[in-house]
Amino acid sequence: MKIVEHGERSDSKTPMKSNRRYANTMLMLVAVASLCAVLPFTGCKSAGPGAKQLSLAVNSGVEGDALKQAARDYESLTGVRVNIAEFPYDNLFEKEQIDLTAATGAYDLIMLDDPWFPRFASEQLLTDLAPLFQKQGQTGPDEDFIRASIALCKHPYETGATFALPYVGNSQLFFYRKDLFEKYNLKEPATWDDVLTAAKTIDEHERTGSPGGGRVYGYVMRAARGNSAVADFMPIFWSFGGEMFGEDHLRRFPQPAVNRKEAIDALKFMIELGKYAPNGYASFNASEVSAHLLQGTAAMSINWPAWISAFSDPEKSRVAGKMNFAVMPGARTEGRAEIGNWLIAIPRACRNADAAFDFLLWATAADQMKKSALAGNPPTRRSVFTDSELLAKFPSYPAQLRSLERSRPRPRTPQWNEIENVFGIFISRANSGELTAEDAMNQANAEIAKIVERNSR
Repeated sequence: MKIVEHGERSDSKTPMKSNRRYANTMLMLVAVASLCAVLPFTGCKSAGPGAKQLSLAVNSGVEGDALKQAARDYESLTGVRVNIAEFPYDNLFEKEQIDLTAATGAYDLIMLDDPWFPRFASEQLLTDLAPLFQKQGQTGPDEDFIRASIALCKHPYETGATFALPYVGNSQLFFYRKDLFEKYNLKEPATWDDVLTAAKTIDEHERTGSPGGGRVYGYVMRAARGNSAVADFMPIFWSFGGEMFGEDHLRRFPQPAVNRKEAIDALKFMIELGKYAPNGYASFNASEVSAHLLQGTAAMSINWPAWISAFSDPEKSRVAGKMNFAVMPGARTEGRAEIGNWLIAIPRACRNADAAFDFLLWATAADQMKKSALAGNPPTRRSVFTDSELLAKFPSYPAQLRSLERSRPRPRTPQWNEIENVFGIFISRANSGELTAEDAMNQANAEIAKIVERNSR
């Protein structure tokens, strides 16, 4: 197996926020030609008939590491050579977009973050898996996959054809300090009002810190412009009844609705919660939030499962054994986390679709997904979540499974990357005190409407 690495890993959860239509065709072709000159893939080379090679684009990090190991195992088992191109998160979207749009066939399989899927699927850049399932004598993905994860792989969302399979089952969790909740006789937060009450209580009593310790803030959150602010806001936004788009949300170009009362109330609540967060939280990304939690200087937050293992490691955490993980609190509606699955798809221009599908089925099978889970990736199969060995190693799995089952996707629009960036700017500006909640949401709504209109032409 050949691996070609491109740059260092980025901490960002979203791709670079450039969502103009597509770059000038000639510039794109030049970029693709450069890519092909660097990567020795069968799609860029003229491989002979029956050549046993596959090319795979993966994300740098634990998600991609597990898939790289699966590729090694598959290569040893079958003799099929798997060439891997590894990119940091911010670059992976761009590389895949260039290749899929130009239909070079550089990749036989790609990892993609689920918010990218509507863009690729709506542009008909992915292979419909139904004919490939039929060749295998199957009607589609088996029932062991979590429904919320499989829904992300369909276009239209939840009801359409299947164009990918889910590989990593990320879904947000609510993190809280169980020792402080016990100390102040607080119950596990079921609602955001419970969270606010707990934040006030802990902040008031822990403001001066314990002897030899420092202050403990009641809450910590991300509110830096862009993805960070949106990721922490969406569970609050949804629980207050907020929706990104109005009643026409199923249309390809729906009208935004983030300036409605429910949405404004949600942002007002976020700002109120920010009173019990560390100074400067309006510029926090994931690393700052996790640092406060690991150092024991904050009591609660929304976070992703990838951080769970660090809290159990005394070398990394001052709160080892003191952190609990729960599903998202609710408000006017049931609490629902933001889902963030990694998917694997076959580009439409793939020249080795049958061989690629064989690897796809193998890599997402329960035994291979268990290996991925042992490496730190949340699964997308129920049988893996309930595996006794994994439950012993990962006691948070029951909460993770409940969160994943109840989770919601980011709006399934091809323009999400651009919309998220704009929305996050105004959420951050409101949290920094630069704008009122009303002004922030009114201005965000107007800017999102411009994005929708521009892409509807």
